[in-house]
Amino acid sequence: MTIKKTVVTSIIERLVIQILVDDTAGPSGTLGESGFSALAEVFFTDSSNFKVLYDTGPSPIALLKNSKVLKINLKTIDAIVLSHGHWDHVGGLNEVIGIIGDKVPLICHPQALSPKYFQGQDQIIDIGIQGIIESIDSLNQKVNLIKVRTPHELINSVMTTGEIPRRNDYEHLSRKLKDVTTFKNGIKIPDPLEDDLSLIFHMADDSVVILCGCCHAGIVNTTSLVADLTSSKNITGIIGGLHLATASNSRLLYTVEVLKQYPIEIIAPCHCSGLRGKTIFSKVFDKNFRDVTVASKIEFTA
Repeated sequence: MTIKKTVVTSIIERLVIQILVDDTAGPSGTLGESGFSALAEVFFTDSSNFKVLYDTGPSPIALLKNSKVLKINLKTIDAIVLSHGHWDHVGGLNEVIGIIGDKVPLICHPQALSPKYFQGQDQIIDIGIQGIIESIDSLNQKVNLIKVRTPHELINSVMTTGEIPRRNDYEHLSRKLKDVTTFKNGIKIPDPLEDDLSLIFHMADDSVVILCGCCHAGIVNTTSLVADLTSSKNITGIIGGLHLATASNSRLLYTVEVLKQYPIEIIAPCHCSGLRGKTIFSKVFDKNFRDVTVASKIEFTA
């Protein structure tokens, strides 16, 4: 993998995550848009830093506007990671690539680039990346495309989860997602959303922060895998979409009971987490809960 900065061998001293696109607008001048994008800036113990853009929202409109208002220079991004291939997470991709200019690494699961369709009552709707990018070949010419199913290290102490095993009976796909189809090996199949992945930041003090896009695999399944990958159960931060808007009460209760086993200092659900999901996290985690919007900035130090 080629990145714009020298790969460091030191570890993460500080991490700053800022929400660039979310369903809820933030300060005056920012725009809310139904989708997600976050910028994570990693500061290492050797004084180097690394910026990764996680998802690009449903279109370039909010992403570019909010970046300008927040005075974020997208040209300085070192890598892009796609949480999965749904339109509301990949819509601003072309514009960001154009702004960066260099052949930035773009990391995703192979299935994130496959066609995805939702079967509505009267029509079939394209909800994937195919209508956004010209073609996989043209995308490959503009970026250093890294398609990987397994965990992938972007730089020391920063990695993707890769494909997330479904290990429990609670975190199944919602009713609408069961009506989504994709293509695998040229065959049309119900989409199991195996392209869902999250970002992991392993701090110098052995604490771990997880950044989620939609968390279709479930936050319990995700944290379980992250604990295995990092050999640390010291998960102190969870930020992003947790896809609990339509979750049953039993799933919500199960989720908080499992997450209470980790020493979480900040939990910041947004995007698809839903009002009921946010409410139960607010009650259970109390002062450790963060109600985030566009422009929210969350900092972790080792």
